[in-house]
Amino acid sequence: MDYKIYKSQLIIDNKDEMLEQIHRAHSVHQIYFPGNDSTWTYKGYNFFGLTSPSLLFSKLFFELKNIIYDYVPEENKWMQCWLNYHRPDQVLDWHDHHWDYHGYICIDPKKTKTVFEEYEIENEVGNIYIGPGNRKHKVVVEQNYNNPRITLGFYVCVQPKNTPDKILSLIPI
Repeated sequence: MDYKIYKSQLIIDNKDEMLEQIHRAHSVHQIYFPGNDSTWTYKGYNFFGLTSPSLLFSKLFFELKNIIYDYVPEENKWMQCWLNYHRPDQVLDWHDHHWDYHGYICIDPKKTKTVFEEYEIENEVGNIYIGPGNRKHKVVVEQNYNNPRITLGFYVCVQPKNTPDKILSLIPI
């Protein structure tokens, strides 16, 4: 198994407060990206900047940073994080991520699973998945729901560049 699933007690203990802050952050996102899905505007923002200066999400940022340092052996690391805020008909179909590493954080994943070509993950509140990038996967809704399904996606880049890119959301960690 070349991926890992961590469990965040911070998310488990603070889910309701996190959801309140995420709903507000999603409203702010809509001010900057009116009518656009927060998943597909990932190049233009970092979720942890969107929720700044939240102490709760600052703690989650440092928890994620420690997870990335535990899992990713390379010395240089940049991270991009975005909000997935989806109704059942908006969950992501087959796709992959062309980055060194990819992961996601389950805040309110509803009854869903993430299906990879070789394995499946039952999504649970507090799960933080990290694995290699370039791995096809999709979300499967196992039970319908009314409120948005909320997860955070993230990439980790380990290849430095000497010139700026068009991605404004990568931050060094």
